[in-house]
Amino acid sequence: MNADLNEIKKSYGCLFCITGKENVVANSVSIYNKNIRAKAACQTMRRTDQGVTRLQNEVILKGYVFFETSADANVDGLLPAYDILSVLSYSDGDWRLCGEDLEYAKWIFKYDGVLPLSKAYKVGDRIYIIEGPLKDLEGSITRIDKRNRSGQVTINFAGREQKIWLGFDIVKEFSSSDEVQAASI
Repeated sequence: MNADLNEIKKSYGCLFCITGKENVVANSVSIYNKNIRAKAACQTMRRTDQGVTRLQNEVILKGYVFFETSADANVDGLLPAYDILSVLSYSDGDWRLCGEDLEYAKWIFKYDGVLPLSKAYKVGDRIYIIEGPLKDLEGSITRIDKRNRSGQVTINFAGREQKIWLGFDIVKEFSSSDEVQAASI
């Protein structure tokens, strides 16, 4: 990251781009203008192909790329035109994210655009995430993929319900004594 960006007040924005081009757009933006960092929101997923399981990063917000730049930047003309459909803005025309949108963008940049696998405890259909970027969130299991040893979990994040995948090898069932201990903390 450019050292100048560390020394100034940062703002975050969001680009609307051609679906499937999120990583290309993020890389192009960062190359085109060194004062802008751009990241597609990705999550590490476990995939099995021909009996071989591997981890790969997949875009979780299709068609969107978040960017970080100086608070006083005018983004018109600072971004490459190809594959970007528009710089998203609020009804007042301001591109700078605020509120829950800002918190979400900061969260994406905190993990450098890639949300790794998280750890959780299972209580029936409830999940408590105990490690990783989703730590302290809870949700419910909505789907199970036994082949990839993962489960889809619906969580409430930033006022929105979102579906994420958690690996089974990092999910542990709560025993009755764990629940009692957790309640007493």
